[in-house]
Amino acid sequence: MSWRNKVKNNTPKVELHSIDSLIAGSYKTGKTRLWKEATELHYASPEDVLLLAFEAGYETWELDNIIPIHQEGSDEELWKVWEFFKKEVVPGLVKEAKENRVTKLLGIDTADRCIDAATAWVLRDRSKKYGVTGGIASLQALGEASKNAENGYTALYDEMKKPFDALKNAGYGKMSLAWTKEKETTLYNGMKYNSIELMMHATGRKIFESQASLICCLFNEVSVLDKSGNEMNENIKDKKQREKGSNFHETRTVMVFRPTEYISIAGGRYTDLPEEPVEYNAQNFLKVFEDAVKGQLKKTTKNIEELKIEQEQERNEQAKEYAEQVEEQKSVGDLVAQIEAETKRFTSNNLKEKVVPTFTELFGTPNYRKVEDIELLEKALIFIKSVE
Repeated sequence: MSWRNKVKNNTPKVELHSIDSLIAGSYKTGKTRLWKEATELHYASPEDVLLLAFEAGYETWELDNIIPIHQEGSDEELWKVWEFFKKEVVPGLVKEAKENRVTKLLGIDTADRCIDAATAWVLRDRSKKYGVTGGIASLQALGEASKNAENGYTALYDEMKKPFDALKNAGYGKMSLAWTKEKETTLYNGMKYNSIELMMHATGRKIFESQASLICCLFNEVSVLDKSGNEMNENIKDKKQREKGSNFHETRTVMVFRPTEYISIAGGRYTDLPEEPVEYNAQNFLKVFEDAVKGQLKKTTKNIEELKIEQEQERNEQAKEYAEQVEEQKSVGDLVAQIEAETKRFTSNNLKEKVVPTFTELFGTPNYRKVEDIELLEKALIFIKSVE
């Protein structure tokens, strides 16, 4: 097949679960609330969405579909949270995508705590691998513990990428909730400025920020008022012309969809995003997304509803194909493991005499571990079980 046959036209994705999105904000700015209200408004069935709670904080909300993953491990055993996610939740969702899809959009609450759980798993796993008594304290210390054979942050990235790639390939959209912080930055010329950024480190940002097509930052905007309730543009001054604070102010939460001089974590891959902060509510969030999608559709003659049906069918077909590949790879791994277990019955000489010739005939090589043909591996397993 010529590479030219791979050339195709791409139509922008029009569903919220067709993309990865990110809602960032400081503590108590309404991240989980926005998830709840936006998904309830956007999806007809509660089962279309599933919140994966890596931390508490949802207890005050009525949520129809939530997995409290954080309950799988205490702070001392945080690694169990990640293990449950990658070994139970992800395979289950991939299997559902093939057999009978239930969920379309996944919520990660919060991405920061998800990173903490994955980090705990990596450190525990590598402590066992490198025989470090008392455990490895940090990702930075992993390099020293492994004698620089591994970089801790690279190990974390590889560990987290696999399950999230699997979910994406299985057709699930992801809306991640994340914490922000104020950071002081010094420019090359010595000038300093403060900005709102993600709290997570650069490796976490590679997982959650870089893949997000829409990034919304929740920000508490404060207006200073006089005693009559009018907004002030200048500070009050006393009799000696010294500035002082007002006794009145008003705080409102806004949604920021483009970076500003103060907020750096906002934006995405859309061109039609509001320049000014938007009043915080689910209706406005979905309106921004809808307008952003429409702004990308320049050539297609199909309307959004037609595209939704077409893209949903395509996504489900690709998800089933991926899930079947995963199932087949798992079968190959299981067969290889069974063959390996059987080889342990033989001495080295007996293995060479009784097994290697047949394996070479079947596979063209005695190295069965590199074989991916399930039918041939099944024949090899039947054969080696029959050999005395």
